[in-house]
Amino acid sequence: MKVVQIVGCPLHSGAGRGIRALHEALLGRGIDTRIIGRVESDLPSHLKAEASSFLARLPVSLRNRLKRWQIKRRFGPLPINFQPITHGLNLHKWPTYREADLIHIQFAGATTIGPPLWRALKAETRPVVWTLRDMWPFTGGCHFSGQCERFSSGCGCCPELGGALDEGITPHDLAFKAAHIGKNITFVAISDSIAERARSSAVLKDRDIRVIPNSVMLDRFQPIAKAEARAALGLPNDRIVMAAGALNLANPRKGSATLAALFEAYRGDQRVHFAIFGQNLEQLVSPVPENFTQFGLLDDDVKLNRIYAAADLYLMPSLQESFGKVTVEAMASGTPVIAYDGTPAVDMVRNGETGWLVPNGDRAGFLDAVRQACALPNGALAEMGKRARADVVENFSLASVAERHIELYRERLGQQANPIRSRKVR
Repeated sequence: MKVVQIVGCPLHSGAGRGIRALHEALLGRGIDTRIIGRVESDLPSHLKAEASSFLARLPVSLRNRLKRWQIKRRFGPLPINFQPITHGLNLHKWPTYREADLIHIQFAGATTIGPPLWRALKAETRPVVWTLRDMWPFTGGCHFSGQCERFSSGCGCCPELGGALDEGITPHDLAFKAAHIGKNITFVAISDSIAERARSSAVLKDRDIRVIPNSVMLDRFQPIAKAEARAALGLPNDRIVMAAGALNLANPRKGSATLAALFEAYRGDQRVHFAIFGQNLEQLVSPVPENFTQFGLLDDDVKLNRIYAAADLYLMPSLQESFGKVTVEAMASGTPVIAYDGTPAVDMVRNGETGWLVPNGDRAGFLDAVRQACALPNGALAEMGKRARADVVENFSLASVAERHIELYRERLGQQANPIRSRKVR
């Protein structure tokens, strides 16, 4: 079978790393899979990836900037969480797309899927698989809706646009998506929570939606002796080390308010040390205290594994996620996790066994869970970490996730009699 994977993000990004791992696993299983889209231009040839050129992206970028400027004039600055339908790449005209037996949209937003590609997908007679890594495919423009439920009834009065009664953009985009979702598409949510949101949406409520979780590369993320990992990173051996990270630490959806409260509570505390990766830490705590080590943006799995393994505890205060890959990576590295309930962490963390689940948005409860963890006797967190690793091996191995994709591909191509069913993750 020939599969084309449409990707709208760099393969070194959070979503991109998961896509690359699956793609390599499929190649290893003998699947003729190719990547096309907004990926890096210098990827190794064995990946079989074709990047869109600068000249192809330039007019798309300019048109999108113009559209965003026009919206900004009406509603003020647009949050990064919001992408209206504007102009995308004409990937449906690429030879690799045309030659494929099956099309898999792995990750794509407005700058990748514009109206021409939407129309091509609606008319497509070949099977299409669309992985839901966020909510954009079934909302009027937001990637995550937060507390807003308007995507289930038609959008409008969008909170991202200030709640204007006559904004008109989100109802139009939602209606466009509903009208251009082809009948030949099977959707794959990467968590039960994102599947539930999709099934409640006006766009996808009657569509075929499966659940196949993200995977973790168990050979890259594994336990390391804490003394060894800390020595390699320059972290202290005589303190409780807590790790946290995000591309943008100041993003409210990623739990910036919780992190800010936690960092302030432990500012300068000589009993604990924070290992932080990502950008904009200084927006949460300034000046950055001496009991912090910053690692900046990371695209190095070796260093990331060391950070996870060096920590006694991983902090995951996101309020809304489609999956939360860092949670399973930290657990695979043998570290328990504190996370919020009402997120995909409920499919990964067993409260009191492999970490803690706190009521969503309860900052005081999150800090209390940290205090409980720090008060445990020696060795207790390490035992929780061992159980966390075992759970990840059982539920999120790359081999099992790749096999489930191959089963789905074969089903859609008519190569097996019985359709697979979504299996609830834990």
